[in-house]
Parts: sequence; structure tokens; C-alpha cells
Amino acid sequence: MTLLHPFFALLVFFVGFLFAYLINLKYQFKSSANRYETLDGLRGFLAISVFIHHISIWRVYLQTENWIEPDSNLFNQLGQSGVALFFMISSFLFISKLLNFKGTAYPWKAFYIGRFFRIIPLYLLSFSLVILIVGVLSNWTIVVTNAYFFKNLIRWLGFGILGQPDLNGILDTATINSYVNWSLLYEWLLYFSLPFLSIFIIKPRPKFYYWIFSVIFMVFAWKYRNLEVQHLLSLLGGGLAAFVYKYRSEKINFNHFIFTIAIIGSLVVVVQFRNSGTLIPKLFLVMAFTLIALGNDLFGLLKNNHLKLMGEISYSTYLLHGILIFITIHFVYGLEATRNLSETNFCWLMLALTPVLIGVSFLTYLFIEKPFIIRSKEIRESTKT
Repeated sequence: MTLLHPFFALLVFFVGFLFAYLINLKYQFKSSANRYETLDGLRGFLAISVFIHHISIWRVYLQTENWIEPDSNLFNQLGQSGVALFFMISSFLFISKLLNFKGTAYPWKAFYIGRFFRIIPLYLLSFSLVILIVGVLSNWTIVVTNAYFFKNLIRWLGFGILGQPDLNGILDTATINSYVNWSLLYEWLLYFSLPFLSIFIIKPRPKFYYWIFSVIFMVFAWKYRNLEVQHLLSLLGGGLAAFVYKYRSEKINFNHFIFTIAIIGSLVVVVQFRNSGTLIPKLFLVMAFTLIALGNDLFGLLKNNHLKLMGEISYSTYLLHGILIFITIHFVYGLEATRNLSETNFCWLMLALTPVLIGVSFLTYLFIEKPFIIRSKEIRESTKT
């Protein structure tokens, strides 16, 4: 078995799906019926896709100490297009909420309470694990100046907004979580830009301090955080899909065979490109995503309950997979032993990690994400009274 062979990616998907199936035998997860259920299944694919992408990067990093994209269009797109589609999902859902709002005043306070409780608790777990690993690697001794240490620590506590610099002299600290925190900046950018965008979408205007802060955050992100246009285009693509969904023709069956072939064809075109950030692959990604958002379930696959379970736990999978890879390599199997593994044996090691990832993600969803989601709903309900 070779690391960059499509069979390896399929095998990881299969093992992840199989373990989700076994969990579901007892848990019996059934997502609530909603008009966007195809996106729930899509999330399940995307989280595992990013995991596979980082497996291939880790193999090269072990040999060269260079964190570079894999030498394969497919494996590179599993990560790049995977994150791009995550951005499209977020943008689609929240722009759709604005488009469908019919009240007198949009509940911005409740919205931000919901986002805080959805993002922060699991992030704090991820951050705590990174700090724990840094402590172990540095023998619990601060080897840099206190000011420098706490400055970088605070940046990590910026929940993805302020970057993820090296901590306590540990070179490439962010490899501990496979650098995933960078994408949270764009999530926060979306959330905080919504009050400003709402001025052009819904009649009830947000209170001035919401849209003022919205503009300030957008200016800060653009000026100081080196935003990449390709990711902004992904957010734009998801927003455009929301408008298409809102004003779609009810007479068209977007689950028709022809549209399914169009999605598959679009994804095949994307894989012909090295990166997903250029115009042509981005356009095909947006087209494929829009058709899925409109209800195409890829021959029923995206409505599968086991895949939707993987989608439900995808935030845990996304934030924790890099940490589990790091722990496996450094503390379970051993850094030198892993570095000396043949490519085939490295594949088997990562394949063995796959059910662990699904299991851990399920547990963190069950005991961290879900309780805070429920609590946020209670708080938001109380703000209405």
C-alpha cells in the first residue's frame, strides 16, 4: 500500500464510516429532519478528507522537517477543497438565516451566544492539549523570556484570530494540531461581518454598535491577519449558493441523475488542479456545492445516518485529528520508530488511528460539544423572555 494511492484514502474513509456505523448501532443517531441535511453528510466526508490530507503531509514532515503540501493533486485537494467546502457550508447556512429572517429585529445577541458556545469549549480542550504537549516536550521548564512566552500564549488564546506562533521554544508548535487553527479566523470573520452584510439583506438594521464592530473586525482582519482571497471566495461562493437556494425554481429536481453527474464531473475537474484557490477549480467547487445545498444527495449517500453522525462530530474530528496524529507519532509509537517505518507500515499505523479518531471525536461531541450546545439554547431562550 502506498500513501498517496487513492485506495489508501478510500480505506481510511471506509474504516471511519465502519466505526461510525458501529457507534450508531448503540447510539442510533438520527439527525433532525431539515432542508439542508445533505450538508450534514457532506461534513462527514470533509473532516476525514482533511485528516487524510494531513497524514500525507506528516509523512513528508517526518523525513524532511518541512510542512509542505503532498505531491498529489488528489491528496492536496482533500485538504484544500475540504476546508473550502467547510467555509461554503458556514457561509451558506448563516446567509440563509438572514435571507429567511422575517422578524422585526435580528437576534444578534442570541446568535453570538450560540457561536461562542459552539466554538470555544472544544477549542479550549484542543488548546489545553497543545499546552500539555508543549509542557512535556520542554520538561515543564520555560526556556524563553516570560514576556515572550505569555505573549505567544495569549495569541493562541485568541481562538484562531491571532495566529498560532511557536510556544516555549518548541519549533513548529502548530504541527501539534496540524495548523488547523488558521481556518477559525475565517469563521470569526464570517460571524462578525454578518451585521454589516445584513444591512444589504434584511430590512431590520442592526444596532449601530454591531455593525461598527463588524467593520472594525473586517478592517483588522484584512490589515493585520493577511487574509487570502481564495478563502474569501469560498465564503462568497457559499453566500451565493444561499441566494440561489432562496430563489430556486421549485419545479426543478436537483436530485436528478444529471445533476449528480454534474457534481461528480465538477469534482473530477477540481482534482486536475494542484490547488483549489485559482478561479477555475473554485468555480467548479462552488457549482458542486450549490447543487448539494439544493438537495442533491449523491445517490442517497449524503443522507446516510452513519455519515451524518460523522458530520455531527466533524468539528471535533477537525480540531483533534492533528493532536491525535502527533501523540501517536511522538508518544505512542515513538518519533524515531515512526520515522523509520516503511511507507506501507506508516499507512497501517494511520489506518489504525482512524477508529480512535472517530471514537474520541464522538466522545468529545457527546460530553463537551453537545452539553454546551444545549446550554447555549437555554441561554438564548432566556434572552427572549
